[in-house]
Amino acid sequence: MKGNVKRYDYSAISIKADVAVLFRRYCRTFGKTNSEVLQQMVLFLKFTGLDPFKNHLGKLVKLQEKALERIEYTIALIKNIEKTQTKPTYEMTKILFEAYVRNKPESEGEERVPIREAQILMVPQSKLYYVKEGFKAYKKRCQYLLTKVEVVEPTFGKPYLRLDLTQEEFERLSKELQ
Repeated sequence: MKGNVKRYDYSAISIKADVAVLFRRYCRTFGKTNSEVLQQMVLFLKFTGLDPFKNHLGKLVKLQEKALERIEYTIALIKNIEKTQTKPTYEMTKILFEAYVRNKPESEGEERVPIREAQILMVPQSKLYYVKEGFKAYKKRCQYLLTKVEVVEPTFGKPYLRLDLTQEEFERLSKELQ
């Protein structure tokens, strides 16, 4: 034997001649040996759980839908990153440059824009979104509490308000507000 010649064990498989011709043509499209293509086909069928003798349209559609869901999730993540990280940075830089241009005196008599105004403009949209969402949640809790308030008019004394909450609800609300 010369050099690094690999030796393989072969086994004969009986298949129809027309099937063998089709398979060899198929193998040539990949530029691989018959054994390599057959091995990859078997591994693919095992990995996907497909049975070559059954109709797998439903399973293939589910796999495709799952892949599309993952792609859509990835797109949503990228959009979120753009909104919360890239765009606010860009907007802040843009506002800083605009404030610099407005503050830069072109002549001696021109008024300068106060720095405080430029600082107010630098609030990122993402923070504003979270503040608005927090306000909505706070408003919802307040509306819930208002539904639990009852006016009590006793026979003697002034009318007063009573909060109709269980001990657990009261403790949960007090923890949320702390």
